[in-house]
Amino acid sequence: MSPDSVDYSWLPDHQLHVVATLAHVDHTIDRALQLTHDYTERGPITFAEVVTGDRVEVVVKALAPLPEAVPRLVADALTQLRAALEHTLYAEVEANLGRPLTDEEARGVEVPATTDAGTLAKWFRDSRRRRLPPLHVGTPLAQRIERLQPFQRRDSDEHPLRLLAVHTNLAKHRTPAVAATRLGAVYPDNPRSDLTVALPLKPRPQPGDGLPLREGDVLASAPRGARIPFSVVPTVSLQRPHSGVWVIAAHELELLEHWVRTIAIPILVTGSYEVSPLPPQLDIAVGRADLRAELTTAGRAPAVVRARDRISAVVARAGLVEVLAPSPEGPEAETVRIWLDSLDDKAVVERAVHLGVVRDQPHELVKVYRELIAEALSHKERAPETLRTDGGEAQ
Repeated sequence: MSPDSVDYSWLPDHQLHVVATLAHVDHTIDRALQLTHDYTERGPITFAEVVTGDRVEVVVKALAPLPEAVPRLVADALTQLRAALEHTLYAEVEANLGRPLTDEEARGVEVPATTDAGTLAKWFRDSRRRRLPPLHVGTPLAQRIERLQPFQRRDSDEHPLRLLAVHTNLAKHRTPAVAATRLGAVYPDNPRSDLTVALPLKPRPQPGDGLPLREGDVLASAPRGARIPFSVVPTVSLQRPHSGVWVIAAHELELLEHWVRTIAIPILVTGSYEVSPLPPQLDIAVGRADLRAELTTAGRAPAVVRARDRISAVVARAGLVEVLAPSPEGPEAETVRIWLDSLDDKAVVERAVHLGVVRDQPHELVKVYRELIAEALSHKERAPETLRTDGGEAQ
């Protein structure tokens, strides 16, 4: 979506505050995902081999603890998402009244998360709400609140508002978000190899993301003497408080951020989500004299998408070095690495995708290969000479 095609006229001035809150959420999610990426990239699992008869088992020897900042950042992001909803409703009630709320009135303004229509009806009948005309049953704002309720879906326990409520109730009153490193997948690099993948827990746990990881868990086994490369994928996961189901933390954050930003807030303000979605990314570490003017130039890729792009770029950089430089320790590899480091993540991924598209077309593959090599050499010729000491510091 180009800046010229967006229209934020649906967002009134009294609701501009939510733009900054969403930007804060995005920044918090980005920090959490940076930490989880660094943690999983370091390889949190230490392995050991145990000989059992004619087979060798690979077991978990140790598991690096998850940084304590991760569950707290996740909880912060979720709490701020709920705050974005609450603040939006509060501002809408005041705008409808045409005056500030009294302290007593303010205590009655909250976003309910009900799993049946009867509970919502009881919520509306509360004496505090009955004294606020915008929250009377049948008013546009009351209808919008009803549209967002979990009972509107058959699987109300999976509704984003229900998830947001249970996560934030836990984080505010009991404990930070419950996060853990779990086993996402174990698979041989060669699918035809004689590798047996063993589940570390029996009976199998509830449906959800991955399996628990504990010291001594068997991850795989192979015939004694065989050397079979295989991959282990750990995940940083989040437990849903009401169901106990584990989900990948990034997926839960993506689901809830997207729902609040693109569906819930537009519905609360306009009654529809068929409007230009608010941008997620904005630098609020600096003062903004005109927040509305910043909307058209703000970043439109949410933190989770940017995190995926960073991971794709890491894989793409490694793959391009491997393809373009025959010797990983040779000068050619260093030339390619320096060139790739000069490109942003999007540019690196574009070049890797371009190479992948033509991999089954020999003539085109050679052409693209030569173009990329030429680009790397051209960058080397333009780059200033850099001397390095034995310690690797530029002089």
